[in-house]
Amino acid sequence: MSDYVPTDLLIEILQKLPVKYLIRFAAVSKSWRSIITSAAFIASHLSKGKNHTLIHTLSTNSLVKFTGGVPFAVNSPSKLKFPYYESRSIYLRIVDSCDGLVCLSNNFFKISFAQPPGVIWNPYVRNHVVLPDPTINPKDAYISVLGFGVDAGRSHHKVVRLVYCRDAAGIFMTQVEIFSLKTWSWRRLIGGVDLTLHAYPSLYFRQVFLNGVVHWLIEQKPIGDNSFRRSYILAFDVGDEVFGEVMLPEWEAGGLGFAKLSIFVIRESLGVVKLTGESCDVWVMKEYRVKESWTKLYTVCLFEKIENVVGFVNSGEALLALENSRLVVYNSETKQTKDLGIYRKFFIHNYVESLLFFEKPRCSRYKDTVRDGRHTKS
Repeated sequence: MSDYVPTDLLIEILQKLPVKYLIRFAAVSKSWRSIITSAAFIASHLSKGKNHTLIHTLSTNSLVKFTGGVPFAVNSPSKLKFPYYESRSIYLRIVDSCDGLVCLSNNFFKISFAQPPGVIWNPYVRNHVVLPDPTINPKDAYISVLGFGVDAGRSHHKVVRLVYCRDAAGIFMTQVEIFSLKTWSWRRLIGGVDLTLHAYPSLYFRQVFLNGVVHWLIEQKPIGDNSFRRSYILAFDVGDEVFGEVMLPEWEAGGLGFAKLSIFVIRESLGVVKLTGESCDVWVMKEYRVKESWTKLYTVCLFEKIENVVGFVNSGEALLALENSRLVVYNSETKQTKDLGIYRKFFIHNYVESLLFFEKPRCSRYKDTVRDGRHTKS
């Protein structure tokens, strides 16, 4: 019997394998490596990637990966080590993940000291690149907000950075710069941007990436005797590099009151949660950017106080932080919760296996590569 395997059949077999095996098989032969590292193979494999959930515990700066499933379960969790930041900062946070790439950032509040660099990291390939220092660094105190995503054609990954600084009148003035992983450079966004805002993204500046657009929740606090506050979603189109607004649902009688809002991706749609402590309402926008399509999915009512809604898994189940920062998963159909045995402050991010990785320009001192099936730095 011949040992020859047709290339088409080989590709079909390899496409079904997890990333960790493909990394090893890339060392089998030059032909296999050529297939596995090709842009077409990586894109096709990514579209079939297995979903996972990353739980980042802020107090211990630890990261745990859970295999996605329906219903969500804590089967075979594995700990991951952050690159670069491992011993450098307790303020590390995940900006977001896109196409299997995780964007990491350091402290978001700056008082006259240099902005630490961002990092793009693929946990499976164990490849990371450190972004060069940004170009906008005001001398006075400022707040910087990062966003990470890829254009609708999934060919151009970018990091967008919003820098908020007060002017002499106490009004927040915003400057914007974009880092392109394709050109490996920062570029200031000047024309067509009007972001003179009285408020900045809230809830630790959590972003949501969906449909080629990065989203942040904006909450403007009451001014003077005005008891109302305007909230909306700020949207940045990664491809067109244009900002816009996405309107929130029309709330029931009573408006927002003292409710806390947060945004998520829920069942592959843009979602918003309105939390009062005793209960929370979960909404999704069924038709993107159509305000009238906001639909309430369900209301969570528990005997325990809900401290925060921290995420949603692919099945739509909510991950809730209850009293004492205890993490539970809530099933909207059974209305039951399951304790995950995780405590303290944490953030949740959905993640997909990917072979994508980037290299710094050749003039850089270091270059990360995947060579012979293992991570090396040369």
